This record gives sequence, structure tokens and C-alpha cells, in this order.
Amino acid sequence: MPVISFCVVILLHSIRRRQRALPLPPGPKGLLIVGNILDMPSRNQWLTYRKWGKQHDSDIVHATALGTHIIVLNSAKAVHELFEKRSSIYSDRPPLPSLTQLIRMSWNIAFLPYGPKWRTWRKVFHEHFHPNATRQYQPRVLKATRQLLMNLLHTPEHYGDHLRFMSGQVIMGIAYGIDIAPHDDPYVSLAEKALQAVESASITGWTFDMLPFYIHLPWWFPGASFKKEAAKWAPHIDEMVNKPYQTVKDALAKGAAVPSVAASMITSLCEHPSREDELTSKAVPATMYIGEFLRGADTTVAALLTFFLAMVLHPNSQRKAQTEIDNVVGVDRLPDFGDEASLPYVSALVKEVMRWHPVTPIAVPHRLVMDDVYEGYFLPAGSMVIGNAWAVLHDESVFPEPSRFRPERFLDPNVKLPDAVFGFGRRICPGRFMARSSMWITIASVLAAFEIGPVADGDGVPLMPREDYKAGVISYPEAFACTIRPRSKRTEELVVASLNAMA
Repeated sequence: MPVISFCVVILLHSIRRRQRALPLPPGPKGLLIVGNILDMPSRNQWLTYRKWGKQHDSDIVHATALGTHIIVLNSAKAVHELFEKRSSIYSDRPPLPSLTQLIRMSWNIAFLPYGPKWRTWRKVFHEHFHPNATRQYQPRVLKATRQLLMNLLHTPEHYGDHLRFMSGQVIMGIAYGIDIAPHDDPYVSLAEKALQAVESASITGWTFDMLPFYIHLPWWFPGASFKKEAAKWAPHIDEMVNKPYQTVKDALAKGAAVPSVAASMITSLCEHPSREDELTSKAVPATMYIGEFLRGADTTVAALLTFFLAMVLHPNSQRKAQTEIDNVVGVDRLPDFGDEASLPYVSALVKEVMRWHPVTPIAVPHRLVMDDVYEGYFLPAGSMVIGNAWAVLHDESVFPEPSRFRPERFLDPNVKLPDAVFGFGRRICPGRFMARSSMWITIASVLAAFEIGPVADGDGVPLMPREDYKAGVISYPEAFACTIRPRSKRTEELVVASLNAMA
């Protein structure tokens, strides 16, 4: 037996030596000690990473930053091979102490290390958001969509605020059974502060992620000033987790709680109390809460803002979708969830919105837990591995003329929308089924009721908005003006009647 063990050790050592003799993936040449820290882009990282891949004719590129290996996957093939087929070693997260320790977001499922706790929390999340489970939320989503149409009818110039309110209505209702106010809502305010903390950590707290020992240094030490800023943000994060949760607990004690994810989990907790279960019952709805709000630029709102921009810039696509709706749904009612299968062009348009400008062009990084080899390149354990969703969704071999907004590409049954829209591998967004259905009904309803177009100058010349996007945790369009008008007197009446019918 000792001889066999010795042979196994020698064999493994030999394999590792051969692996390390292989080259690292290509990438920009770095400097001594700091590596590629000066090459790392501060905005539109996805474009820089794809440019590196094209320069080196490789779908995988490598850089280093202060001793940390960074590997970027720029193709669906690389993503599938590593994040999918080898998910057991690519599903971990880097420590990210700027987020998990300094602003105290260790409860967020997205940042949890891969392991038993993550699997437990993910399972609970899935119970509430698998495809069949999300159908129970359709009435709430539909009512919020009808309210959106009414708001657009009255004050179309505030369409961005209306989209944020709709998103808040849906997620706070599902997560906590809480109805939010249209303006100055305290729960929305908490979520906005939380995202400001996340964005600040992502932009200025990266030193702690690259050099974890910085967590022990005083805030006045060079590069550690974010510690002082984080001390201001962390209480807002704590309140965001605890305040709505306590509201639901109080309502349950009074017998006044409405059905919600938090109410269900608290009720279950009362039957089987444990500290770990209480952490889970707080974490799941809180992850939904912050994941949807994100300073009013959450994934749903960002995608819908892209939809409005696309309709201004591409009126032909708008008209084709509206013609399909008129032919299938008619003019005497608004679309419902049951119409989706009969509206293929509308569904193609929704997919193209998500592909054209993905709201998370680069997802939260993964961490490689052991040495690996891909296409003859050595990938060292501990590497930060980034999936470039933008590059996957703009692959010319799959999506010809990828910069063009062209819904027709998805009418081909052989062209599928990659899962990269929602993340990668075992870390893919568990709320994606809910997001897809919410996006579809909102876009179909707005197209049925309104004409979206550019504003005009004093001479009547259309002022077309620029296709500019803000870079951050979520990528969303720079503010732009547009006109939103009822398609007819009949659709205006339908908007009013449909909401009144749901009151």
C-alpha cells in the first residue's frame, strides 16, 4: 500500500511539472511586480478583453495584477469547456474582501464561495424561481406592467422612473410582500445606497481584492482609503438586509402578512429554528432585493432602457413587432403571458435586446481551485477567471454583424440566445426564468400600447440619441429623451380599462 501511495504522489508531481512547463495564455506584456496593472481598463473592460483576444488570435487571454493571475474567456467554446464541462473546479469565487468584509455583503449568494452553504442557499433560491414556480408570480408582474402603461400614458417623459417603480413593485412584492411608494420609498432608498456601496467597492476597493492583506492596514495607508468609505456604507447594507425582513416578521406575528418568499421562509424557520436557517431566510430575499434594484439600474430596468433606445433607433423593428401583435392579439385587448408562443417576432426582439447590449457584459469573476490545462495553455490554481459575455454575444461567427440590432436573426430556429446573458456554469443567475418572462410581457405590452420615437428640435428634425452606455456593475444607456405616445385612442382606453379590471 505505501508503494502504491508513493507511486501516485510521484505521478501527480510529474503531471504538475509537465503542466507548469506549458505556456500561460497570451496577453499584454506586464511589468515587474505590478504586472498588467497599468493595462487593466477602468471602463468598457469587455471591449479591451476582446481586443486582446483578437490581437493574439486566442479565445482565452491572460494578464496579472499584483501577483494575481487573471484569465478571460472570450468565446462560447471556452466558456462551455471550462465553466460548464469543468464546473467543479471553476465555480468558486475570489475572496473579494472589499465586498464581503468591508461593506459586509458576505450574505449575498453571488459572492459566496463554492461549497455546502452556497449549494444550500442556491437550492432554496431555485425552489422559489424554477420555471414552474415563477408562474405563481405572473399576476403580480402583469398588474405592475399595466400600472407601467398607465404611468407612461400620464407622464411619458419620466419613463425611466416608471420602469424603476415597476421593477421595485415586482421584486419587493415577491420577496417581502411589501408595496412600495412611487416616490421616495425608504426600501428603494436603502437599495440605492447599497448599490452605491457595491459600485464604490468595485471601482476603488479593488486593492483589497488583489492584495487581501490590505484589510489589516489602517485607512490612511496608501491604497487603503476605501476602508474609511466602506465604514460609512456598511450600516446601510445591514439595514437593507434586516429592515424588510423584520417588517415581514412583525406582520406574521400580527397575522397580517401577505404571501412572499420571506414570509414562507420565516414560517418554515419557526417550525425548524436554527441560526443557519435564519441566515438563509434573510439571504435569499435580500439577494433578490439588491439584485433587482441596483440603484434603479438593475438588470431588468437596464434591459428595458435598452429596449426603448432600440425602438427609437430602429423604428422598422418596432413596426414589425406591432404588426404581429395587431394580427395575433387584435386591438380589443392587451397581450398576456399566454400569447408568447404566438408572437415569435416579439420574442425574437426581446432576445435581441438582451444580446445587443447585455446588462452584465462581464459577470462576477470565478476562481479556479486547481491547476488546469486548456488548448495547450497552463491555467494556474487561484486564477481569477472572467467570462466575457459581451464577446460571446457579439461573436461574428454566430451573430453576423453583431453590432446591428436585428431581431430577425432569432427567427432562425438554429440560432439560440446564449446563457451568457445570465452568467456562466453553476453560477448562472437563478432568477433568469423570472427575468425572461417579466421582460417579455413588459415589452409586448408597451409595443401594443405605444409608439416610441425620437424627440425633434424646433424645426421638426428628429434628434436621434447616441448609443452610449455607462460602465459599472450594470451597463445601461446614458440618459436619452424620447417620445412615447398612445398608438390610438382605442389603445389609450385599453390601458385604462385593463388596469381598472385588475384593481
